[in-house]
Order: sequence, then structure tokens, then C-alpha cells
Amino acid sequence: MQSLLQDLKYGTRMLAKSPGFCLAALLTLALGIGANTIIFSIVNSVLLRPLPYKNPDQLVAISGTNTETGLGSVLVSYTRFQQLEQQSRILDGVAGFIALNMSLTGRGEPEQLAGGRITGNLFHVLGTSPALGRDFLPSEDAAGGADAAIVSDSFWHNHFGGDRALIGRTISLDGHSTTVVGILPPSFHFPFQQPEPDVWIPRVFETGTLRPEQIRSGAAFLFVIGRMKPGEKLAHFQAELATLNDSYRKENSGFVDATKFVLAVTSLEYNLVGSLQSSLVVLFVAVGFVLLIACVNVASLLLARATTRQKEIAIRQALGASQARLVRQLLTESLILSLGGGGIGVLIAAWCQPLLRHVAPGVIPRIETVRIDAPVLFFSFALCIVTGVIFGLVPSWTASHRDLHEVLKEGGRGSTDSGSGGRARRVMIVAEVAVAVVLVTGGGLLIRSFVQLMRVNPGFDSHNVLVIPITLPSGRYVAPEKRAQFVRELLDRIEGLPGVESAAGVSHLPLLSVARFVFFCPEGRVCQGIGKDPVISMRQVTPDYFRTMRIALLRGRVFERKDLQGATPVVIIDQLTAARYFPNADPIGKTLQNSRDKIPMQIIGVVADVKFNALNAANVEEMYLPHEQSPWPSMTLVVRSASNPRALASAVRHALEELDPDLPVAGIQTMDEVVSTSVAQPRLLTVLVGSFAGFALILAAVGVYGVMAYSVSQRAHEVGIRMALGASPRDIFTLVIGQGMRLVLTGVVLGFFASLGLTRLLSTLLFGTTPTDPFTFASVTMILIAVALLSCFLPARRATRVDPLVALRYE
Repeated sequence: MQSLLQDLKYGTRMLAKSPGFCLAALLTLALGIGANTIIFSIVNSVLLRPLPYKNPDQLVAISGTNTETGLGSVLVSYTRFQQLEQQSRILDGVAGFIALNMSLTGRGEPEQLAGGRITGNLFHVLGTSPALGRDFLPSEDAAGGADAAIVSDSFWHNHFGGDRALIGRTISLDGHSTTVVGILPPSFHFPFQQPEPDVWIPRVFETGTLRPEQIRSGAAFLFVIGRMKPGEKLAHFQAELATLNDSYRKENSGFVDATKFVLAVTSLEYNLVGSLQSSLVVLFVAVGFVLLIACVNVASLLLARATTRQKEIAIRQALGASQARLVRQLLTESLILSLGGGGIGVLIAAWCQPLLRHVAPGVIPRIETVRIDAPVLFFSFALCIVTGVIFGLVPSWTASHRDLHEVLKEGGRGSTDSGSGGRARRVMIVAEVAVAVVLVTGGGLLIRSFVQLMRVNPGFDSHNVLVIPITLPSGRYVAPEKRAQFVRELLDRIEGLPGVESAAGVSHLPLLSVARFVFFCPEGRVCQGIGKDPVISMRQVTPDYFRTMRIALLRGRVFERKDLQGATPVVIIDQLTAARYFPNADPIGKTLQNSRDKIPMQIIGVVADVKFNALNAANVEEMYLPHEQSPWPSMTLVVRSASNPRALASAVRHALEELDPDLPVAGIQTMDEVVSTSVAQPRLLTVLVGSFAGFALILAAVGVYGVMAYSVSQRAHEVGIRMALGASPRDIFTLVIGQGMRLVLTGVVLGFFASLGLTRLLSTLLFGTTPTDPFTFASVTMILIAVALLSCFLPARRATRVDPLVALRYE
């Protein structure tokens, strides 16, 4: 212990004598360790930390899968839910929920709340209960039950100041007088819905959008969560689901989800973050490569510093210090640097942590729980120790194993940068360049992929379009005619506003991952019925929707004011539907019908395909119905402006208030922002990996420059002799450049072959390009060579300016 303290004191004194060296090493390590700490804190919160529920390993997510297409859906029918509830022997409980927006009135200005309609046992299944009040009663979760609500702790404090008397009071939700029966604990979070609900109400079968007969015949609309009994495994439940799928198909053959859909199960945690695993692994590997390059740079600095201390180390050996003792002393200095850099890095990570709150909701689930906690600090400390040993071992070993007599005999003579120290520096340059090639190639592939993604035509023009979602309260807009009249009058008011080119409404806005699918039967095909016919996405739109969104009309006409309730049912289909179901005929004038009601709808137009829920997803068949003939309670207004659409927000809000003062308005944004949000996750990954790649490129350039500059300074005597013997400055320049570029090219070749294997990890994250894209590999190679040439140029130029007389006289 005493000798360790001596090593620490001596090491600190020696480092303090080289403030420039210490500052460079500390900053390099701080940036590398800080970046690793930030990424690990995200990985820890998102992937490693268990869900904040009781025995989270028992929780599962149950979803439907189309057996024909293999595509999964998160939605499950209420009839399937009831089967699980009644027949599953593996589950200890099963619960369902749907997300919805609710209007809160009677407390000043109307407010839109994020809410959830749930089965009464949801909180019990999750292993929690209200902190105040009670859970829902079975009678409240039954048809005709009393209107009750459980609210979040934040809603309680923000709207009622934490008044405990809220329990038992009524609030107005969607025009219904609803009794608050419980308040959830402040620690409760529900990351499966964004934004998290403020208010929870029972009776999931009262959706407001599906008719009772649709719910009774297997329409899927529920997110389902289950809790397995203690000791049961996921594989056991999957086997049970196979049996339940078979029995459901036999007993309910006419149901929507009986023929083509089966239930599948994943852990609830995987359901939340499984899609992020690849991205986070790529980030973790990228930031690890950055730290590795930083370690190589610091090791090069230590090797150069050890050269200046050769005589000191030789004298200590002559006085009896063993090689092991010298290695320990030099490693202690490395660990002091590493721990110092790590401490600064953790402070940088803590300072950057609040910036994570600005990540768009839903891009990274549970991002709000990221913090610098004990596991993150332990990781950072372990990283400091490992890092200190990695970058300190080679310099320590090299410095302590030089021949004592040779060092003392060299006296004042210069070095030719040969021996183990020179070889170590050359190996580190090769390794540094190779790692930089891998990281920059990965970053280049992601950038190219994102550029390709942003070039995708979404099928509409998003510029200068304002988006306003509205939900008509079911208590005041029960009749479809009343909903249609409200939307019609509202759009008339908005179109009269200055600066408005056109305005329209749509039931499900593109790229929001929200849609409604129905079974349908096109003319010329034999209808087999719901559950057996093909499916199509359905949107209700007002007449000016296609003009407002600038969706191209390819054939026929768009909807007009005459397409009212009671008129001939009409429909517009997209290009994909026309090509697939009417390949050799003009679809205009033909009909298709919903497989449930079998009412023929005349096709009056064909429009261009529109990206459904993501720019990188394949197009799907879509049909558009006139809103007047099929009014939908939740609509999104789209308003096209001649200039900045944000300037219309207050005027549109005022028009809404005039028409219905109790209708809350929230979530106003531009269509450009909708498109941007749809690519937020690949953009974030591209920005982070691209930033790490750029940082790695800078570190590699600094490393190459440092080694070459040091080599030139150490070989001044040799350069002087060459010039005295007739070598021209051009010969010296070529010699230095050639030696440096040989090392760089070796690293580039090794990195190239390593990239061919490692970039395959990115295959699931790329769009419009391949992991072995020749353009990216060629570009990265040229960039690395150009940067390396620049790094070698300055030392080579300095070498040509060596005065042979001065160099020889000095030696």
C-alpha cells in the first residue's frame, strides 16, 4: 500500500511537469470516455434496466400475425382477448388497452388529454395499484357501467394541485361527467403509448369508431398485455397459443380474424425496445471504436514522452529498480491520466444528459429514464481502468525493457526511430487507420442510406401544409350527420381565411402509423366474406384533400360536394390497387365493396400511391371514401398556405373556437414536421454514428501527424547526413511521405477487409444501399488517403528544411 501511494505521488509530480502533454491526453480521453458513458447510459436505461413493474420477466405482449403475408400487427380483437382470458392456463392475467384523445372541459379553456381506454384489470396485470383511491370495479368495466376514471400523478398535480379531495369528484371528459376513483403513484410509467396517458377509463369495447357487430365478429383494435404464471416460460405460452389459434379458427370460422390471423407472443420488454437493439448495438460499437482510437493516440503520446525519459528510467534501473517496478510506476501514471480523463468525461456526459430530453417522443422508448446512476458510474470506472491499462501497457513495457548500457552509452546522440518504440508507433498507426476506416465506412453507409431515404417520393407535397388533429367528443357528436356538418362548416371557415389556398380533412394522416384496414371484394372476384377476402387501407377524406396534399389524380375525378350521404356510394383507389385488381381494364365505373356490408361503391378515380406509415416501407393498397358518406369522429385538418403555414395556426384555432368553444385543439404541426418525425430514428442514428466517424477521422489524422512529426524530429541527424551526401529536399520529402503513406495504406487495406465483414451488421438499418456499397467504400478510401497525405505533408515539409550543418553540429 505504501509503495502504491509512492507511485501515485511520483506519477502525479511527473505528469504535472508536462502540462501540455497532460491536457492533450486528458481531453482526448475525456471525449472518448464521455461519449461511451452517454451511450451506455442509454443502453442501460433502454435495454438493460428491467421494466418498472412487478416481476417484469413474466409480462408478455400478444399480437396478431397474418399467416399469408407474415406481417405482424400489434392489434388483437376483443373476441380473441376473451378467449385468452377464459381459456389460457399459462396466463395469470390478461389485459387490453387502446389509445385515445379526450377533451377536458369545465375548467377554463378546453384541453385535449392523452388517454387510455383499458380493461379493468390492466393495473393489476402490471403489478401496480392506485396510490390514492381504488382500482376500477367489475361493474364499471361492464356494459352500461358508471363512468369512472383513474388519473396520473402528474395530471393530479398539474390540474388540481395535488388536492386529495379529487377522489370522488367528477370531471367532464368528452362531455361525460366522469368520477375520479384513483390516482396512480408518481413512479408509474406506461412507455407503450406516447404521449403517456393522463387519464384512464374502462370498457375497451366502447371504442366510438367500431360498431358492436364489428367488435363481436373479430375486428382487431386492442393492444394486449399478459402476465404468465410464476415458473412458466415464453415457449410454453407460444405452444398454448398454437392450440388456442386452432380452436378459435374452428369455433369462429366466420370471424374477421379467424382464417388469416394467428396470435403470437413476445416479452413485453422486447415488444417495446426490440426494434432498437440493432441501432443501439451499432452505436455502442461505434463509440467503442472512437475510444480505441483515442487510446492509440494517448499511447503514442506516452511512447514519445517515454523516449524523453530514457535516461531517467536507465538511472533508476542502475540504482536497482526492477523492470516490474518500472512497469508498475509507468502504468500508475497511465491510470492517473485515465481516471482524470474519465472523471471529466462523466461530467461531460452529465452535462449532455438533459439534451436527450429533446429527442422526439417515441423515437427512443424510456429515454426520459436515462440518468447517470450507479451502474453507469461503475461502467465508467471500469472503462477508465481498462483504458488506462490498454494505452499504458505498450509504452510502459517498451520504456522499461530498453538495454540499460545502450541507453547510457547513447548519451546525447539522436535516435533513428528504430527499435521497439518505433515499431510500436508504426503498429499503432496501422491499427488506428484500420479502425478509422471501419467506423467512417459505417458512418458513410448510414449517411448514404439516409440520403436515399429522404429522396423517396411520399406521394404528396408536404411543404406549406399545416396539420391540425381534432377529435369530436362522442357525447356531443353521436350522429354521423352532425360530425359531417361540423367538418363541412369548419373547412368553409378556414378556406375563407387570408393566406389559405385550400383546406381539407382526412381520417388517418399518412406517415403517422395509424390506419384502418377492412376486408373488401373488387368487381370480378368472388367474394368469400370477412376474414377471407383481401384487405385494404381505408381513409375518409373531404373533397379538397387531394388538391390540398397535391396527390396526383391519374384517372377519373375526385370527390365533389354532390357526393353526400344518400347519394351513390363512391370510392377512389390508389394506383397499386388498380394495377393489382384491375390489371387489364379501366377501373373507372367498376365497383368494389366492403366484405361486411357488401354495399357496392363505384370507383370514380385513381390517384397516385402515397407512403402509408414510413418512407422506407412498401406501398399498400388504399381506398378513399368521401367523408360525407362515412363521417369519422377523429379527423386531421390539412391547410395549404402560400407561405409559412405556422402563421395560420392562431387563425385556424380561432375558427375552431368560434364553431365549438368546448373543442380542445392540440398537436398543431406542419406536414414537413410529420415527415421529419417519421424518419427521426434513422436520422438520430445517422447523426450520432456520423459524428463519431468524423471525430475518429480527426483523431486518426492527429495520430498520423503526431507520429510522423515525432519521427522527423528524432531522425534529424539521419536527414542531415542524407542531405550532406547529396539528397535533395524533394528526395527527403518523398522519403518521409512514402514511409508515412505505407503505414496508412496498410491500415486502409486492413480496415477495408474488416469493413466488408463488420458493415454487414448494418444490413437491417440500411435503405437503398448495401453493406458493401462500392461508392461508399471508394469514397471512404479516398477521404482517408487524402487526410493521411495532409497529415504527412507538414512533417515531410519540415524535414526538407533541416539544415545539415546545424543537425550534424548539434549531434
